[in-house]
Amino acid sequence: MRQYHIPVMLKESVQALQLQPYGVYVDATAGGGGHTREILRSEPTVQVYAFDRDEEALAETKKNCNQYANRLHLIKDNFANLRTRLALEKVKLIDGILFDLGVSSHQIDSSERGFSFRMEGNLDMRMDASQTKTASDIVNKFPYEELVRIFRDYGEEREATNIAKAIVSYRLNKKIKTTEELADIIDKATYSRRKIKAKARIFQAIRIFLNRELESLETALKEAVDILKPGGRIAVISYHSLEDRLVKKFFKFEEKSCICPPNFPKCVCDKKSRLKILTKKPIIATQLEVESNSRARSAKLRIAEKKEL
Repeated sequence: MRQYHIPVMLKESVQALQLQPYGVYVDATAGGGGHTREILRSEPTVQVYAFDRDEEALAETKKNCNQYANRLHLIKDNFANLRTRLALEKVKLIDGILFDLGVSSHQIDSSERGFSFRMEGNLDMRMDASQTKTASDIVNKFPYEELVRIFRDYGEEREATNIAKAIVSYRLNKKIKTTEELADIIDKATYSRRKIKAKARIFQAIRIFLNRELESLETALKEAVDILKPGGRIAVISYHSLEDRLVKKFFKFEEKSCICPPNFPKCVCDKKSRLKILTKKPIIATQLEVESNSRARSAKLRIAEKKEL
């Protein structure tokens, strides 16, 4: 039986948190519970609050962490609601938080979830199955201009206009129902040498837009720093340039102690430096890990520590 999800950079990311006895930690993206289980196993006194939008992921986490059930708290929600949901659990401050972004291996490998262009399934792509809007709604109902914007902004796809035109033209006669149909449209609208990359980028763009992944991440990062204790760590594993760029920019902003224009004679912004960046360059997976888990190839781990204010 295939493993639900193989956690990326497991040892590196958990070590990055510098687990403290009796600490409170958040796994913002539980997935199959791999990182959560390693945190609970590594320090037998910590409490972990594990978030995920996906009911299946939380069920798998519960199963995999069964022996640590008394120290595990499962929360079905978008990590953008991190602070509110922890407040409901009477948690005001945390000692560390881990984000493992993107989709899980299980979500990608489940044809019925519609995340992959390599398997036929309905155009779904929802991380939260209770959400009403699906990828089908975007592909079949959004106007040409909006499709172009989504493909460019969230997929960085150079042939966004050609692909959007092809989609709009196709749906005039027939609704696009499956991942295979969409992949075939993209195939015919792109140059032969770029077909696989174009499909990957378009599917990524639709998924990110549908699930508001970048907006949620930006909100969650701000909330995470707000509730981190001084000395607490934030670790983020990203898988594509949009995520990594956002995390890098956020860390740099939070490390700055002044954002006044360079020509100002003195600081008037009252900006406080809240983070110390611990990874000037991101940590990447070892070759050995990449060989055993291809998803690790694009992974980048960035770590920062909350400063004493």
